[in-house]
Amino acid sequence: MSEYRLDRILQDDEIRQLNDLLSPKFSADYPNFEIWLKSVQTEMSNGKRRFAIGIWKEKLIATSIIKLTASGVAELKSFFVDPDFIHQRYSNDLYSEVENQCRKSGTTRIISYLYIDNKEMIEFLISKGFLISGKDDLYGNGRESYILSKALMPEYFGDPFDWENLGGWYLSIVLKAAKIEDHPVVSDRAFDRHMKIDFNNCSLDALVEIKDEKVDFDPIMVLHQCCSTSKYHFPIFVARSFSKRAEKYARENGVLIFSSKDIAKILGNLPPVFCDGPIKGMVVSIKPEYLKRLLQKKRPLYYVKGGPIGKKLQKGQTLVFYSLDPEKAVTALGEIQSVHIDTPQKIWNRFGKHLAFSEQEYFRFASIKQNIVAIELSKITPIAPIKESELDAIIPKKDRSGSYLSDKTLKKILKYANLQHSI
Repeated sequence: MSEYRLDRILQDDEIRQLNDLLSPKFSADYPNFEIWLKSVQTEMSNGKRRFAIGIWKEKLIATSIIKLTASGVAELKSFFVDPDFIHQRYSNDLYSEVENQCRKSGTTRIISYLYIDNKEMIEFLISKGFLISGKDDLYGNGRESYILSKALMPEYFGDPFDWENLGGWYLSIVLKAAKIEDHPVVSDRAFDRHMKIDFNNCSLDALVEIKDEKVDFDPIMVLHQCCSTSKYHFPIFVARSFSKRAEKYARENGVLIFSSKDIAKILGNLPPVFCDGPIKGMVVSIKPEYLKRLLQKKRPLYYVKGGPIGKKLQKGQTLVFYSLDPEKAVTALGEIQSVHIDTPQKIWNRFGKHLAFSEQEYFRFASIKQNIVAIELSKITPIAPIKESELDAIIPKKDRSGSYLSDKTLKKILKYANLQHSI
């Protein structure tokens, strides 16, 4: 199968292409489909909580439209591949990106409604882990539909170097713990978190410490003793690892401890080892049109991306721009001046006039983001393109959008760009 582009549908001309792809197929099957599609396009244009993903081969050949609800459920409203381009990989890749974007938006479940005679699509969703949870005449036309549902497995989309956030996320998954307060004070000592765990109609309060280091028994003992003389029901300690005597003390005194190996069982890999030195920059993806706009703007210059990954970047580090299809190459480098993270609205209010996005484009992009990282650049330097054939040996394809760069990797990029020193 030849090359194609898989991406969110954001630009006006991309949104209009939904008409040509979907109307001929669904207008006859679904009442008021044309009216529904027009309302979908309006919501997408206005940056409402509805988004679409597309596959292009010169034109739009496949799409999925998803509606996000306030309850954390995503409704899979449309999933279609042009019959002239039927190929199993298109469907698989499109669905994988649906799940990826839903998880990033904080979704915990995907549901879909399909006519019971749509056996091919029903079988496809079942192969992806969906279960049939009901049946009804949902469209009032005498044709029954199945209600299919899939719970999404937890996945961490926070900053991999933010150990405290990662530890809190882990406890929310394994213990269903909810954060109540940061840095509660007990006996004149501040701890990391107060978390609440609901268990059999009871609420239990936990005093939590989260440390990005190997922990000996002294910190465990302090946590245990402070917890024992306070309102908290039990202590929890999350750390990279624990000494043998720390493990022994925790076991004998009822302290729950979790290490990086425990977290790895859910993450699928060990968390990265953090220290200030190794991070030298980040590689980010950008559409060629937006990079061109950014290069033409005057300072201050801001690049925005979905958060929180990127908040660990610092002044003087390097932002490596990977230009998407059709270029598929690293084409520019930026020097970081400052980094800001906040809600989409607050980022727009502060920096909107300095972005490569128009207001409408920005809110389409940010509509499914919980927070946005705005990276101020002191300068951007165009470079001779580092093509995919060269880039494959430096940065794997899966890491070309929002991955931190080590000193070693950045030096390789600068070497290809004939820039031996900091930009």
